[in-house]
Amino acid sequence: MYKDVDRIIVVENGRIVSDCPPNQLLCTNLLTQKGIREPLYIAALKYAGCQISEKDNPQNLETMNLEGYKEQVKNWSAAISVPAAKPVSETVLEARNLCFSYERGKPIVKDISFSITQGEMISIVGTNGAGKSTLASLICGFIKPDSGTILLDGKDIAPLSIKQRGEKIGFVMQNQNQMISKSVIFDEVALGLTARKVPQDEIKQKVCDTLKICGMYPYRNWPVSAISFGQKKRITIASILVMNPRILILDEPTAGQDYAHYTEIMDFLKKLNEDFGITIIMITHDMHLMLEYTDRAIVISDGRILADDKTSRILTNKTLTELASLKETSLYTLALKCGISNPADFADRFIHYERSRKAE
Repeated sequence: MYKDVDRIIVVENGRIVSDCPPNQLLCTNLLTQKGIREPLYIAALKYAGCQISEKDNPQNLETMNLEGYKEQVKNWSAAISVPAAKPVSETVLEARNLCFSYERGKPIVKDISFSITQGEMISIVGTNGAGKSTLASLICGFIKPDSGTILLDGKDIAPLSIKQRGEKIGFVMQNQNQMISKSVIFDEVALGLTARKVPQDEIKQKVCDTLKICGMYPYRNWPVSAISFGQKKRITIASILVMNPRILILDEPTAGQDYAHYTEIMDFLKKLNEDFGITIIMITHDMHLMLEYTDRAIVISDGRILADDKTSRILTNKTLTELASLKETSLYTLALKCGISNPADFADRFIHYERSRKAE
């Protein structure tokens, strides 16, 4: 727990299903059974086969007694074999020395350069005001850089209009309601094709195919107002997918969602990435999302790139997380307290193990 508390009340369907001290709750599997994410260090201890005891104070990793768990954690971690990284593919998006200011003399983006390969799933992280959303706006063409170049498949996209960029680079806003303009689901997904005067038969085929991919085909004639928050997110993504983009940029894709819906939307995005090769860039404050679903992250602070590295290395680098105001993963602390010399390697093994469990 981030701060010690006396009690945790778990509510489901309008009823209290648990009311107990956190030390007692964390020794059970109730949180995961109710679709709530456990702290990562608690998950790691349970994956290692540890029987967590209340007397060891599991609610606070800093003061938790780990003497009875260290060997199990080390043996479990050592037994996990992490596969080699995928070979690097061709660069799909590249930024070279991007600079931008809303006001003269007050730069928001300061000489940013990076490249992203085809089929990557990557996070862009940093505090509010770091320049993340401004960077996305530059890529999509909503604003123009003061200097620097953005290339798509090696070609400068400066001459392309917002509409032309939108056919190759889709942007999903944090609040999907700001993107929806039609009352019926089919019409919303068809909007981009209709605006481009695509023949009706082709529109129908593409929209139906896309809705099937997104799991929304049975609802194609439903009013948008009748579907859930998570389903609306899928519809906004479908309205971009129907254009067959190369890249999807999502601003806080899991904002406002509980763990069950978070998992649903992230597993859906992972499927798009793996099955269709769509490059996915996520702007996020969520360190769990960053660690669980992306192998690489770009850290931005005060308009500059502080790091471009594996997520496990970033979130187990105490100096970097403090400098960028990120929250280091509890896996880092657990690894050190258990005598594991390479916390980044431990985090990699944990994530691989967890992904393997989900795939079963």
